[in-house]
Amino acid sequence: MEEHHPHLVWKDWKVDVRSLSANDIRNEEIKASVPNEFQGELTCWVFLYDGGVSNVVYLLQDKQGLQDLGIGLLKGDELIKPICFV
Repeated sequence: MEEHHPHLVWKDWKVDVRSLSANDIRNEEIKASVPNEFQGELTCWVFLYDGGVSNVVYLLQDKQGLQDLGIGLLKGDELIKPICFV
């Protein structure tokens, strides 16, 4: 982070984790990236910093949190460079 985004290093980062259904995902691009076998309950980690609520990093996992499904940055409502792991 220091090399690519030094302006974010000293932010006061917050983390939240939630269980949700794949059907509850509002962003259509993220929803479409979830494989059919994971359409039930998922674990979603959300990382944000004070003053940066429009810039949210998310990590989607299976319900047990054992398999990473995807990670990406939501800037406002725009999905920036998502990465799918499955």
